Amino acid sequence: MEGYVVDGLAASGEPAGPAAERGLAELEAAGNAVVPGLGPLVVQVAVMYEGAAGAVLLEDMERLAVEESRKIGLGALQLALDVQADAEVPLPGLRGTDGHWRGCREKSATTVVTMLGPVRVRRIAYRSRKKGVAGLHWRDAVLNLPPCGYSWQMQKFAEMACRSGSFREAGEMVHAATGNRTGNRQLEEITARAAADAGAFAQDRPVPDAPVITGPDGEERAAVLGMSADAKGVTMRPQALRAVTARRAARRDKKAGKRLGSGEKPANKRMAETGAVFDSLPPDGPARTPEDIMLRPPGQQPRTPQAANKWYTCGITATCADVIALVMEEADRRDPGRERDWLALVDGNAHQIECFKKEAAARGKDITILIDCIHVIEYLWKAALCFTPPGDTAATEKQATAWGLDILAGNSRDVITGIQAKAAANPPVPGSEHDKNIRRATSYLTAKEPYLDYPTALASGWPIATGIIEGACRHLIGDRMGIAGARWSLPGAQAMLWMRAIAASGDLGTYWHWHITREHQRNHLSKFQNPPAPRHDLQLVA
Repeated sequence: MEGYVVDGLAASGEPAGPAAERGLAELEAAGNAVVPGLGPLVVQVAVMYEGAAGAVLLEDMERLAVEESRKIGLGALQLALDVQADAEVPLPGLRGTDGHWRGCREKSATTVVTMLGPVRVRRIAYRSRKKGVAGLHWRDAVLNLPPCGYSWQMQKFAEMACRSGSFREAGEMVHAATGNRTGNRQLEEITARAAADAGAFAQDRPVPDAPVITGPDGEERAAVLGMSADAKGVTMRPQALRAVTARRAARRDKKAGKRLGSGEKPANKRMAETGAVFDSLPPDGPARTPEDIMLRPPGQQPRTPQAANKWYTCGITATCADVIALVMEEADRRDPGRERDWLALVDGNAHQIECFKKEAAARGKDITILIDCIHVIEYLWKAALCFTPPGDTAATEKQATAWGLDILAGNSRDVITGIQAKAAANPPVPGSEHDKNIRRATSYLTAKEPYLDYPTALASGWPIATGIIEGACRHLIGDRMGIAGARWSLPGAQAMLWMRAIAASGDLGTYWHWHITREHQRNHLSKFQNPPAPRHDLQLVA
């Protein structure tokens, strides 16, 4: 395979001799004998090999092979499209769902940007003689061409890049991988289009099988169905703020040039409400004890329940009640007979608790609501600081640990009484920070006492912390939405949150197939009245 040429030059860059040109002609003729037009691509493969074989460094060999492979692949794709276009048999006409007959035919073409580069798709346009009636393209429907000018593979890759980093970084990634330059606006539009069916997908996605576990009584049963909800702020454009936040922002703007005071916030964020549903598998070994939680030696790996079949939902326009309703609907899908144990993990937010109770009552389902033990321990630490010498961390930790053990053992009332007794014996200065922390701790524990049934949770192997939802807020929202300098519109933020939630739920492949199928119906098939069946001799598949 020595001496193959392109435009009269051998792979080495030297003028090609008669023998090399003759070998090149034979190679091209052999390719054309298989499919007319394939010969030049076969020659390009030979030239790519010669160039790579002539390079010394692997870096140069790989770069040349990648660049030339892209060109060869683009040529092969264009050739396949052209062969199909030449084989397209004209139809007598097409009638749209608008009732108009389109009997005028003319040649037409459109450009689609693919992972390999732009290709030209030739097809027959069917038009009406009446003004204002849009033309139809049956081959567009057969190929399921996206209306935005980017192929489905290109859109899937661009959306993945946008989901992982800023739009600028996504554009750089797309260019490096495909050679296509795509602007930020186009990438935002691709992401928005990708999320067009995300809301409906939650209702139609496959339902995972419930894991079967062995309960404390030795009987097999379905794993507990866990759920949780929380929120995290997203920096928005001014017009996308909620009314209350916008008023705060206006007041802040009046203080232009002044620094924010203690406790003041920039008033530029909107809360993205997040929900999670999962199957919780108990840890291996015997049931955990309060000592396993509070007295675990440093460096020892904790035994914690494992979450399976995690599903997430995110809404930038939704309220807390809306998201919890979606969470409970997902629980209904997983347990339509309502035979499993349902566990709601919350951080203590009273509104969250009321929303869970309201949704459970509407379904006639008993649900266990459990306060995140980490939040409880934080209150205990602040209370312990009020009764130990300043700077004596060991004494503070000892007191907080003792109270924590009692709480996990189900003795929350004793802890409340103990804190009040200590405060009575050594009263803090009225209005001081210690006075406030003591009242906050006792009020919190008293109000949340019905939701501190940790003994049952530990005996059943249930989780007692909100790590799933807090991790979701941090990674699902914060890692992407909180990129420095990002300011989101409502549609853009919602589209990004939907796609990140779908990806985190492990449903991305299923969603894309479902979305593309719906796009096919929406963009093409819905426009035809009694569409013809695709002809097999055109090798086109609807």
